[in-house]
Amino acid sequence: MRIWFSTLTLRPGTWFDGTIVGTSNVASVEVRTAAFSINSSRLAPGVYHFHMRVLELPPLSRRHSYELYIIARNTPGDEAVEEAPLRIE
Repeated sequence: MRIWFSTLTLRPGTWFDGTIVGTSNVASVEVRTAAFSINSSRLAPGVYHFHMRVLELPPLSRRHSYELYIIARNTPGDEAVEEAPLRIE
């Protein structure tokens, strides 16, 4: 899996973009942390993208580091998981 993110430090009011490229049998891609979950849109077989505005988060969620999980699933539900460090300011 190849993964690109616009940033790994999120601030309220900014945009967070990502593109995930996997094999053609990938049926869905979810990008998830303890604070939020994103279902990526399919652009082509094996190519997924998301574009979201970072909303204001509760003070207890900010200034913390999280593990960002990128979960690719095929039709039967088998998962491939990649991880990346994410900071929320």
